[in-house]
Amino acid sequence: MIKGLLISVLFGILVHSVAAKEGLLNASYDEIVAALGKPSSHDHGQISNTQYDRYHFQTSGWKTAVLFIDGKSQKLETEKTDGSAINAQEQAAIFERYDLADINLNSKIRGWRPLAENHFIRGDGRVHVIKRGISVTVFLDDLPRDFW
Repeated sequence: MIKGLLISVLFGILVHSVAAKEGLLNASYDEIVAALGKPSSHDHGQISNTQYDRYHFQTSGWKTAVLFIDGKSQKLETEKTDGSAINAQEQAAIFERYDLADINLNSKIRGWRPLAENHFIRGDGRVHVIKRGISVTVFLDDLPRDFW
């Protein structure tokens, strides 16, 4: 029960932003820091003529790398700090937090469809989730493929 509550709190933090339907995707650095705290490290570079910054955060037993392009978060890679596998309940919490709100306007595009065994796209085609045993990656559809 406490573990479930901690998962809900963590992913509640991950989805608190100006654009709630995107969770922390497309958020500014300041919005990310407000939700996840001060980053533990930072790296930057360039891939295919696209400049990026990546900040690493640790929050409540989880670590998250956030990729920024043009000052907006485009990709989040989340895993447990102890390196253990993300269980089905934790994965379901991530999918739910990045799904569209459960309202009539979203009824036809709510939910996820598989693109591959562990790669899913949200019903509106805007957000991807890739599950790997110990991590989950969430990113915007317009993220250049070199960053997947």
